[in-house]
Amino acid sequence: MDLYFSGMIIGIILLQTAIVAPTLFKNLDIKDFGKVIRALWPKFFILLSALGFCTLLALFLGDNPTHARYAIAGLTTLFGLICYVIIPATNRATDEGNQKIFNVLHRMSVWLTVAMLLLNLVYPFV
Repeated sequence: MDLYFSGMIIGIILLQTAIVAPTLFKNLDIKDFGKVIRALWPKFFILLSALGFCTLLALFLGDNPTHARYAIAGLTTLFGLICYVIIPATNRATDEGNQKIFNVLHRMSVWLTVAMLLLNLVYPFV
């Protein structure tokens, strides 16, 4: 069962980052894009965290958990929560025109999302 959650995490990240966000960026003016992204991104990170937590539960209730899988599920949960928590500061930096802070926070969320994707890609093999 835990493999399903890992697969969902991969699919959601790919859908959001490769299809949804670029499509919105190309088809909405920047003001509307900002409104939609601010509504969508928190849900994205909460969903990833929830799926990471579901993976932890499935491992706990399953018959063949490994330490590596627990670590990946835990990191997915944690990284999603970190990304969610920094959203208000990222938005504030954008609103205040503080490009330096925005770049740091945005880069952090991008790298944590990439880490979640890569960790869940290797999940079936550990």
